[in-house]
Amino acid sequence: MIFFVEEEIENYERFLAWFDSEAVPQIEAVGGSVLVQGVERDNPQRLRLVMQVPDQATLEGFLGSPDFTAARRNAGVKVETSVITFLAD
Repeated sequence: MIFFVEEEIENYERFLAWFDSEAVPQIEAVGGSVLVQGVERDNPQRLRLVMQVPDQATLEGFLGSPDFTAARRNAGVKVETSVITFLAD
């Protein structure tokens, strides 16, 4: 299942420090992958991710985890701005 994430962040470098060292290994451990990541050219606080996980339950496990949500917040993600779009196969 491929999905697209849009969200506001405080600082891309701060986000990447957490994402690359902590989140990506967790995502890969459950069979997922990050296909594309970056911020908008004109708005470096607007993060875009394209990711893949085996199924929706896997994604819901991450999003429903209080620890994962706290880690995202600590990395500067404004979680209330997150929009997830599921892409057709």
